[in-house]
Amino acid sequence: MYKRILGTLMVVMGMVATSLGQVTFSSVEDVWKYADEHNVTIRLAKYEATKSGLAKKQSVGALLPSVAASGSYTDNMSLQTTLLPGIILGKPDGTYVPVQFGQKYIYTAGITAQMDVLNLQTWFNVRTAKITAGMSKDSLASTRKNIYQQVATQYYSVLLMTEAARLAARSESISDSVLSSVTNKFNTGTVSKATVDVAKINLARTQQTNITAQYQIQTAKNNLKALLDMSLSDSLIITGILQSAMKASDDAFKDDPAVKLAYGALQISLSQYRASNSTFLPTLSVLYSNTKQQNDNKFEPFSSGGPEWYPAQYWSLRASWNLFNGGSRYFQSRRNKITVDERKMQYESAQKQSVVNDENLRLNYRKTLALLEKTDEVMQLSFDNYTHISNRYAEGVSSLDDRLNAFSDYIGYQNQYLNSLSDMLVQLYQVKIRQLEL
Repeated sequence: MYKRILGTLMVVMGMVATSLGQVTFSSVEDVWKYADEHNVTIRLAKYEATKSGLAKKQSVGALLPSVAASGSYTDNMSLQTTLLPGIILGKPDGTYVPVQFGQKYIYTAGITAQMDVLNLQTWFNVRTAKITAGMSKDSLASTRKNIYQQVATQYYSVLLMTEAARLAARSESISDSVLSSVTNKFNTGTVSKATVDVAKINLARTQQTNITAQYQIQTAKNNLKALLDMSLSDSLIITGILQSAMKASDDAFKDDPAVKLAYGALQISLSQYRASNSTFLPTLSVLYSNTKQQNDNKFEPFSSGGPEWYPAQYWSLRASWNLFNGGSRYFQSRRNKITVDERKMQYESAQKQSVVNDENLRLNYRKTLALLEKTDEVMQLSFDNYTHISNRYAEGVSSLDDRLNAFSDYIGYQNQYLNSLSDMLVQLYQVKIRQLEL
C-alpha cells in the first residue's frame, strides 16, 4: 500500500514538474498570442511606444506655466562706501563725506511664474510629439508583422516536416517490403543485381526524407523557442493539425503598417517645416514675480521678532523677435520643405506598392492553393497506380520493374506535393497576418 501511494506521488510530481516548463500550441494564432507577450523584440517595441506616449505628455507640459521658487542669503562682509557731497551734511562746498548704507545680512524669498502666450514652435513640438507617439504604435505593428512572419515560418515548418515524416514512414515501410521481396527473388536468380539496387535506392530515398524531416522538426522547434524567449530545456508541444489550417478566411486586409509609417513620416516633416517657418514670428510671454526681502545686522533669519519683510511684486509682458541670424532660418526652412516633398513621394509610393503587394499576395495564395490541390491529387493517383500495379504484380500480370518504377514515380510526386505544400503555407500565413489588426 505504501509503495503504491509513493509511486502515485512520484507520478504526480513528475507531471507537475513537466507542466511547469511545457507550452502547447494548437494553432498559429496561439503562437502569435504567446509571442506578443514574450518575444523580446515585440516587448521592446511596446516599451518604445510607452516612452513615446510619455514624451507626448511631456511636450504638452511646455504649454503650461512654469513656476519657480527661490531664496537667497547675503552676508555683506564689508558694506559698500558711497561719497556724499559735504554740503548736504553742513560741510564746506566741494568736500565729500564717505558713508555706508545697508545692513550686514540680507534674506530674500520669492516665487516667479512665466507662461508663453504666443510661441508657435512649442505648439508644433507638441504636434510632432503627438504624431511620433502614433508612429510608435505603427512601428509596433510593423514589428509584430515581422515577428509573426518569423514565428509562423517555424510553426508551419514543424507541421510540414511532420507531414513529410508521416509520408516518408509509409513509403519507407513499403520500400522495405519491396526490397525484401526483390532480395528473395535475387537469391533465387529470378531478378538481376540492378533491380536490387533500384529497390535499395528507393528505400534510401525514403529514409533520407524521414531523417531530414525528424531533424528539421527539432530545428524548427528550437528556432521557435528562441523567438518565444523560451529556454532550450522547455517543452514545446504543437498539436495543430495541418489539414485544419490549410485555408485562410475571406476577411479583408487591414491597414498596412508600412503605409501608416510613411504617412506618419510625412506628417512629422510637415510639422517640422511649419515649426521652422514659425521662427520668423515673435514670441510673447507673461511673467509674474512676488518676492520679499529682510535686512538685519544680526544673523537671525528665522527669528519671529526680527525686522520687517519688505514685499516686491511685478508682472511683465515680454516679446522677443529674432530679426536676422545670418539666413540660417531661411535655409533650414527650405531644407525642411524638400524633406516634405520627399516624404510625400515616399508615402504615395508606399500606398501604390502596398496595393500591388496585397493583390500579388492574393494571387500567389490562390495559385499555390490550386497547385497544392493538383499535386495532392497527382500524388494520390500515383499511389493508387502503385497499389494497382502491385496487385497485378501479385497476380503475375505486371513485372517487378513496373512495380519499382511506379513506386519511384510515387516518391517523386510525393516530393512535389511537399514542395507545393511549403509554398502554399508561406502564402497562407502572410494572408493571415495581413488580416490581423496588429
